[in-house]
Parts: sequence; structure tokens; C-alpha cells
Amino acid sequence: MKTSAIRQPSTPTQLGIRLLLSVILVQSAFAQNSPEPPPSDTDRTARTELFDKQVQPLLVRHCTRCHNADKMTSGIRVDQLAGVPEDRHLALLADIRRQIDSATMPPEDEPPLSAAERTQIINWIDLSLRAARDQGAQKNGAMRRLTIAQYRNSLQDLLGIQEDLTDSLPADAVSKDGFTNNAALMTLSPLQSEAWFEIAQRALDQCIVDESAVPVIQTFRMDLGRNINPDPCPDNLILGANSELIPSSDFLVTELAPHKPFRFQPWQMQRSFDFIEGYVGNDTIRQWRHFEGLAHSVFACVRGNPGYPRGAAWETTPAGLLLRPAIPGSEIFGESTTYGPRANFKISLRELPQQGNFRITVSAAAVDDGLLLPPDTPISSRPNSLRIPLQSGTPTTLSLNQSEICQISIISPAAASGNNLQLQLGTRGFSTKIEGSRTLPELNVIGDLQISPILTIRLPAGKTPILATLAQPQHACELLVTPLPPELPEAASFLRFEARRPWLGIHLGLRRDCGSTLTPVGLPVEVRSHQIQQYVFNAAITDFPAPLVEKNNVNYLAGVREIGIRSEFTDGRELPRLNIQSVQFEGPFFETWPPPTHRSIFFDSPLKPAPEILAAPFSEATHALEIPWAKQILARFASQAWRRTATDQELQLLLNVWASARKNNTDFFHSIRDSLLVVLTSPAFLFIIEDSRGPEPEPLSEHELAAKLAFF
Repeated sequence: MKTSAIRQPSTPTQLGIRLLLSVILVQSAFAQNSPEPPPSDTDRTARTELFDKQVQPLLVRHCTRCHNADKMTSGIRVDQLAGVPEDRHLALLADIRRQIDSATMPPEDEPPLSAAERTQIINWIDLSLRAARDQGAQKNGAMRRLTIAQYRNSLQDLLGIQEDLTDSLPADAVSKDGFTNNAALMTLSPLQSEAWFEIAQRALDQCIVDESAVPVIQTFRMDLGRNINPDPCPDNLILGANSELIPSSDFLVTELAPHKPFRFQPWQMQRSFDFIEGYVGNDTIRQWRHFEGLAHSVFACVRGNPGYPRGAAWETTPAGLLLRPAIPGSEIFGESTTYGPRANFKISLRELPQQGNFRITVSAAAVDDGLLLPPDTPISSRPNSLRIPLQSGTPTTLSLNQSEICQISIISPAAASGNNLQLQLGTRGFSTKIEGSRTLPELNVIGDLQISPILTIRLPAGKTPILATLAQPQHACELLVTPLPPELPEAASFLRFEARRPWLGIHLGLRRDCGSTLTPVGLPVEVRSHQIQQYVFNAAITDFPAPLVEKNNVNYLAGVREIGIRSEFTDGRELPRLNIQSVQFEGPFFETWPPPTHRSIFFDSPLKPAPEILAAPFSEATHALEIPWAKQILARFASQAWRRTATDQELQLLLNVWASARKNNTDFFHSIRDSLLVVLTSPAFLFIIEDSRGPEPEPLSEHELAAKLAFF
């Protein structure tokens, strides 16, 4: 599912050139504001003499032809070096030393340096670098790289992306005081430098799109409710070991084509499959089988740790899917199951976008619920208590003069103890067990009769339909309905329960043989209303676990993604159930095309050339028309990234990179990408720099102060 033209990764040579350009950019930034350091007493004459008599002739003979003002191979010049190098050339000298010491330079097709000549150059460089270190701290400035958090936030804020691309960076060191921004510990490794380039490339690939492309968008909705699907799948669907799927009659999947202010192509999920591995019952099969229909592509799964303390972990009603809080388990292999929490609803599906932002919209409400009672709950009986005869499967009614908080218990034969009970009170249903049975002589519940507490609930005035279904329907029972005055502890406990609300949480990840690997999508949201409302969750799909399987894998269970929808567990107190009416997914999610990440870089301007010029290959005839807008784009982007105004010299370097890429027949937008990559991998972006003119305390510049406050 592609939405943008993706460039091929840069070669190591290109990356090296950009690194050298980055060094030049930061050197020029220091040079514009910093005076020459005071003279050092270290043997300047000896170094100058060594350079003039031994080093410079070797550089002229072996290096200057390729590294001069007219021909800066790899962006390097050696013709401007002197016996006492300027501070801005020290990094270059260190790099030259490494190249010569490793015999990388001169290249193989050039006359080599003898061992003695290499020693002469290295000795001079070592003297120069040592002298620079020995001259002492001449400035009061500071320079340290960004922490991972600062780098991640800067990248996301600058580009407008949601993805966290910093997983590949080595962890920041922590000082003894617990800080990660200690300058002494902010070391820079080759691994970190390589990761910065890779992250910058990935970030720009996600931002810059082909404006003429038609994006492909996947949108579907799963509606939930008892018998909501008029055409359920006739197949016996099984999704792995301990498969627990909601019946296909109780959910309906619809692929959508939402209205957008731009043209796009709706993604159609696959409906026809051939697999050689899968399940029939709990037996693994080893034969080719053909599967047809969307029911084999999208599943409603509730596999989790078995059992629930009171009531059913989930149940479908005509109004939707009711979920109790997802009680977490220890999930220790060999000691407990690893199938996830109790009450663990997930949409399991085979296809989701590979990249981009997504949006999940859940239509949900808090249930006007009853509080299921523990088996040892004291049973209340008052003069106004009502006894209502029950016959399993036969409707009856309960009449109240006014709305009341009522405790409901069941009177049944002793043989019914432990039976499952389905109790419908009006539109509200409850699944529980008959437990905690006891006699109650004051109600003449003696002998073979026993009474068990069921729930506390607020019932409306008037008639309430009642329907009870017992696992063993031959047992005749009665309901004991006792209105509770508000001052009673049982009523106060229910009022506290009634005031609580469930929390809706969304998770995304992949399905495993024995569970799921899911990551939360943002923070849970409290569902306050008893009326159905929409709750929206947005994130970047690359921030979540994804199965790594080859295309067209022949295993029915391979490569399944999962969207988890939970009533989140809080502090262990009882919560009203969460009613899920529907779940809608859209991704990649675009409100406009091109997306804001692209338009923030390539903003509208009177200097913008015609679209046909920008999309066309390089042409000398139109190149001059592109330069003003390219310069405007680079000036704004570099100034935002570097947290200061880019200089004319820096902008010219960036323009040169763009012009070189544009001449290689890439379109305008992707040729700008090369210059932006230089900006994002330059020390001016990756480091916090506080310049100084001397050793005395100095006030921060406006840009330095703003940057310091922004990172605080």
C-alpha cells in the first residue's frame, strides 16, 4: 500500500559527502561569530617549518590536485591548510590523519605515500592537534549533542510526524545524579552517527510524497451486536490454539470509502486464500485448502485468560458488545497462560497499512449497570420485599411505584447451586452463577430451598420485563427483590459503583500462537456517557509491533495483526461495563493531499513555479525559475531546524547540494530532500551550541536562550 514515491537509500559515498558538508556547516557557524584564538606558546615556529619543508610539498604532490578550491572531492580542501591551522580546520585534520594512517588515502589509482612520508604528515597533525588542546579553554561556550528525547521531540516538531524513529539510537548514559543530559557523558559513537543518517532518511521519506500520486487508503468498520450480521459465515472459524471467536452472526465488517476532498483509491482486503497449514478443531492440518470470504480475513477474537471473578467477561447484546475490565494476568510461561487479560477483545485481521498515521474511531457508551454481588454478601429482606416466581425461559414482570435501588437474590432448590444463570431485566442482561447458597428461615427458605445473592441494581418505576434462563431449566425458582433505603451500606456501595465509569483503551500489535503482543495507542479515555459517543485514537503505525512474515505465507495463522479494544483495568474496584457498538479503522489517515508534513516543507509561495516544471526532469531552460523557491524553502527549513538564522554561506552550500541532485533527473521535491538530509544530519541540528567570544561570562544570544528554554 504505497502513498508516496520512495527514494532508494543513499550510498556510503553520498553519506560521507553529506557528513563532510555538515562539518563545514558547523565550522562556518562558529567562524562567523568567533574571533581567532589568542596565540599559543607551543612551538609555532617548529610546526610552521615542519609544514613548509616536509608536509606541504607532500600535500601538493599527492592531494591538492583533487582537493582544492576548484575541485573539492568529497567536499574537502587541503590547499588552505597552514603551518598553524585555524580552529575550524582541526576536525578536518583529524579526519585526514585517520585516512592516511589507514592507507585509505591516496586512493589506489594514485601514487602512494611512503611509510616515512606518512609519518611526517601524521607527526605534524599530532603536533597541531596537541597544541590546540594545550592552549587551554579560550571560550566560555558549550556544545553537546541532543539527548534521545530532545532529538525525537525536535524531529517530530520540525517535520510534523508522529512516528518515533529513535529506536535504533544507543541509549543515553545516565549520570550519578540520574540525568541524561550531562555534557560529559554525551559521547558520540560511529553507531550513533550512522543511526542519525538512517533516521533522517526515514523521516523525510515519510514526509515527502509524490503530489500527483493517488493515495491508497484502507477503511473498514466492525459493527457489533447480537445477530447483527444477516449473512453470517457458515464455516467453523478457528484461529489457532484455544480459539475463542465471537460468532460471525454477532459482528458485521463493512469496507468503506469515506468522503475526502481529494481523489484516493480505497483498499480492498483480500477475500480468497489458499493455505496448507491451519487448524481443524485443535488438530493441525497438512493439506491445501481454499478459503473464501471476508470472514477469513477479519475476526472478532476474545481469547484471553479463562475465568472471570463474577459474571461473564464479555457478552453480546442487541446494542453491542459488553466488556468488563480487562484484568491482567501474570502471563508466566508454565505457571499461567499467556493469552492476555480476562476480557480481551481484539479485531484480528490479515492486512493493515505498512506505514503512515492511522485513526481508530470507537462508538461506545458506559452501561447503566448492576453490581454483581460476591457469594458471601448479606441478603436483605424487608417488609416491602417482592418474591417473583420464575420459570426458566418464561417471561414475567416486576412492578415498582418509584425508581428504587434493589438487591436481587434467587431462591432455588439446592440442586441448582452452581448453575449458570442468564437474567434479563428490561434491556439489561447479566450472566452469573448461583453461588453462596444458604437458608433464610425468616423468609421460610429452609430445607431443600436456598437463597443466593445476585446483584444490586437501580430499577425504574413501572413494569420491568424479566426473563431468566437456567442451565438446568427444570428447577423452579423465585426472585427476591428488596428495595434498599439510601442510608444502608449496601445502597451506599451501589451508589459509589454507579458513579464510576469505564475507561476505553486501544492497543495495536500482532497475534502469537499463545497470545498477543500489543502496544497502547495513546492513553485510555474515560467513557462518561450512557449514550453512544465516538472516541478517536490517532497514532503512527510504524510505532507498533508488526509480524515479519514472507508474502503469501501458506499458514492460516501467520501474519495476523490485532487491534485490541479494552475496558481498562484500574484499581480493582468494580466498574460498570463498557458497551462497544462499532470500531472503525482508517489508514494511512489523510485529511488533505498532499499531507501537512509535505506542505509544511513545500509551502505555497509567489515564487513557486508551475507544477509541470517541478515534476519534470531537469532542464536548463527552467532551472532558473526553480532557484528562488528552492532557496526560500531551504532558508526556512534550515533556520527552523538549527534554531537560528541560516547564513548566506550555509544556504549556498545547501543550494549546491539541491542543484546537483536536481541535475540527476530527480523531480524538484525529491531533489530538495538531499539538502534537507544535510540539514537534519548537521551538528547545528544535532547539537545544542552556545557560542562565546572569550573566557568571561557572557549573556546568551536570543536564539541560544530560546533553544535552551525550548529544551528545558
